[in-house]
Amino acid sequence: MNAPMKFSVLSTRAANTDQQVRLGGKIRAGIKVLTKAAQNNPKAVSIYNDGVEKRQKFTDIEKRIKDATGLPNPMFPRNTPFFNVAASDFGMPEIAALIVDTYGEIRSEHSDKKQLYRFPVVFHSDDLNEVYPNQFKRHGFEPHYESHYGEDGERYCRYLPTVSDEQAAQIRARRIKKVPRREKVIRGVCDPGSCHEFGQGQCKFRGRLLFYVPGIPTTGMLGMETSSEYAAEGIWSDLERIRDALGTIPRWNPNKPGAPIFWITKSLEPRTYFDEHGKKQSGFQWVPKLQADIDIGALLSSGKVLALPSAQTPVAWLSQPKGMPEAVLLPPAEPTPIQSEGQGVPDANDRLEALAEAMGLNQDLVMQYFDLKIAQSWENDTAHVETAIKMLEQLKRLGNECAAKLIGLSIRVAQIGIDSRDFNAYSFARYGKGYTTKIDVLARIEAEIEELAKLPRDAAIAHVKQIDTTAQAA
Repeated sequence: MNAPMKFSVLSTRAANTDQQVRLGGKIRAGIKVLTKAAQNNPKAVSIYNDGVEKRQKFTDIEKRIKDATGLPNPMFPRNTPFFNVAASDFGMPEIAALIVDTYGEIRSEHSDKKQLYRFPVVFHSDDLNEVYPNQFKRHGFEPHYESHYGEDGERYCRYLPTVSDEQAAQIRARRIKKVPRREKVIRGVCDPGSCHEFGQGQCKFRGRLLFYVPGIPTTGMLGMETSSEYAAEGIWSDLERIRDALGTIPRWNPNKPGAPIFWITKSLEPRTYFDEHGKKQSGFQWVPKLQADIDIGALLSSGKVLALPSAQTPVAWLSQPKGMPEAVLLPPAEPTPIQSEGQGVPDANDRLEALAEAMGLNQDLVMQYFDLKIAQSWENDTAHVETAIKMLEQLKRLGNECAAKLIGLSIRVAQIGIDSRDFNAYSFARYGKGYTTKIDVLARIEAEIEELAKLPRDAAIAHVKQIDTTAQAA
């Protein structure tokens, strides 16, 4: 029988605090690459390559480049099929190398180095708010607003007020050595739809998936942060569905003792988004996903399912509720001006970026597309960039929507393993000449390709070639 809980200063403080769990390390969903201006700076390139080789955090690499070159924004995020494991993200740097050595793979179509494409995880709790704490948060601006749920189930916006000069003077005058802890102030109800900071992109969704990785020694949990509500909702829903079916988030596999149940991986998925002009666009992105190697049907039919826990319904699946005082509405902050880079004569890379932006294309997808069509690191060769501009201008003649669809289809087809020539022949055989200018036809082809992706690779390739061969025979 367990002894009754005894209270202490630390236990009371831990119970009342909303401080985030301290992590033993982070696994990040993406990477950062050099901007065109930074690529033309030898010192920036040298620092970047050195940092990547040593598995340094990209924010640290970026700071080194800024300090050494004076470039204001030398790096930008890039979507990749693999995860980023930086030594500086771990209390014990060797843990990062151990994770990659243990679970990393070499996939030549993406990288010639061993990268982390997927890894097993174990979750420490059945409470999804503890497994995946999340909120809306404002970073890089003052005040640091954040969302929080009250006992009434309402989501509030709150912040930690700054100490005014008058308050600081009073503290000094009273000779206070231990300043009382500041309490966060409620700004009002958190409603992203009417929030100035959210509309400006200053306040964003922030989620942190917490887990342990089997075979990796660490006292603290590891975490993977994301600002993608789409990815977070997918993982949350999968865990919730499994917990509701089995009564728990399982930590061991009854049908495969010793084998991991859950894996974090990435899949290339079609995404719909709105560009800066408010126009609806679509493309493909590498999205973190949860995979479960467990036969839920067999467990349910065998009677091995644990009793269902008491209901723990999340409130809009954000942050576990805590007490909130009455809301005090504050006036919205002044708009933050957007900083622009220096002007000058546009080079080939700038012209390509401007063209892609004018077409409403996702820059990451454009980079991936020309990786396939031209060569890896094509953006570092002016001749290759000029070729890319000509290819994009040809796509523009088809219409921006069709161009975006064709770029996304090309990337997806390559991911499945289908040769682009076979794909073109397949599309022509099924839909005839001019299919590239018909958005409804491209949408049907997109759906067909997603169905082919569910087949084994050889079967998908055979199906595409069969359609082409049948058409030629006819």
